[in-house]
Amino acid sequence: MGSKVILASTGFAMGARHPEQLLAQAIEEAHHKLHGQTITAALFLFSPPLSPVHPSMLQAQMRQLACLQIAAATFPGVFTDAGQALGNPPACAVLLLASPLGLSRSGQEPGMPRLRWARPDQTTPHWLGQSAGFGSVSSRTGCFWLHASARREPVELCFRGISAQHSAWSAGLRPLSAILPVTRQEGNLLLQLERYLALPMLAQNIPFSIRQEARLPLERLLIGEVRMDTHPDTPPDLLHIRATDINRSGLWLERALEEGSRAFLTLRDPPSAERDTRMVLEALATNAPSPAFAWISSSIGRDVAFFGGEDRDLAL
Repeated sequence: MGSKVILASTGFAMGARHPEQLLAQAIEEAHHKLHGQTITAALFLFSPPLSPVHPSMLQAQMRQLACLQIAAATFPGVFTDAGQALGNPPACAVLLLASPLGLSRSGQEPGMPRLRWARPDQTTPHWLGQSAGFGSVSSRTGCFWLHASARREPVELCFRGISAQHSAWSAGLRPLSAILPVTRQEGNLLLQLERYLALPMLAQNIPFSIRQEARLPLERLLIGEVRMDTHPDTPPDLLHIRATDINRSGLWLERALEEGSRAFLTLRDPPSAERDTRMVLEALATNAPSPAFAWISSSIGRDVAFFGGEDRDLAL
């Protein structure tokens, strides 16, 4: 029996070198895995977001690979099956595709998996609702290129030649309360859910491990908002808690909750993210054929301490 044909390959390079050198090393590694097959499309990812990527180096790789379908971006961190980097030292990750796989710019082909890149300020409800897809959010200083041309707007690509796709995600959230009606708020100050004062309710429901911390980790605590007019399957909006108000027994949010909405307390929880993701991936591994490649996006809100000082995305 012949060996399985490899249709996609990755390359990874890291170190205190110019992005052009990192890109060349990552491409060489990925190209070697394809055993001389013709490259139809390529994705180049660089970290950190302000990496000095120039159009000329992208044009040079387009000529060398004899491939016109190239997209590039900068992100806070990148990782492949071979390694990972978050900011420093600089790194480059590459995905090369071989026929029949490829990329298309139009984004209009029905049924094709869509890859979407955007900066945080561009992820508006209108843009998110335009079309289903998967992808990654860069930082405010992130840059995108199609071919060798810089793009100020979000990027949307279609993967061609894929007969089936499977997706999974985990918000990494641990609910701390039931979903309750919002009964009292003043502007951005949430005062009461049902009959419960907001701040005492938070104090009563936070996990014991957080009670032991020297300060309340507001960056991990959120209010989930369930609007009255949304579909039951729509994920809740998540609002950051900006501050607590001891005198009013309330919570200052990033904005006021919509009139008639319901809300709940929730916590960004690494063990929940890992457990949920692992369960979904195990189910896919059991019920779906082995994929040609996988695209994984971690939350931009994470830092190196999200999994307690180690990045467990690679382990997953």
